[in-house]
Amino acid sequence: MFPQHTNILVVDDSMNIRNIICENLRALGYRNIITASDSNEGYLKLNQASQDKVPIGLILSDLNMPGPSGLEFLKQIRSIDKFSKLPFVLVTTESEKGAVIEAAVAGVSSYIVKPFNIETLTLRLKEAWKKHGT
Repeated sequence: MFPQHTNILVVDDSMNIRNIICENLRALGYRNIITASDSNEGYLKLNQASQDKVPIGLILSDLNMPGPSGLEFLKQIRSIDKFSKLPFVLVTTESEKGAVIEAAVAGVSSYIVKPFNIETLTLRLKEAWKKHGT
């Protein structure tokens, strides 16, 4: 599983969902959590963290957001060498299963279907950790 000092970026246009994800991450012992309300802000914060030498070690992103979607954000991240192996977990709804296939092709590490509980979050984080061989 990801070390508790991992810097985590949570991207979701819903403040309520961001808060739920962050509360669950804190319950698992994570404290270095950065949030963004859309993919554009997420990308800026990802780059800033990299420049500040406190690189993000995990992204959890909503799939369906205004502007660039979580899937577009994933593809953008995977196209940049320094971020191409960054663990990336998509948060989806049951109705977005078709996009999950496209996300798998694009290199998503794992996905979480809303609504979720802390056990599901833990399982998906373990999958993402294992997939990236870290």
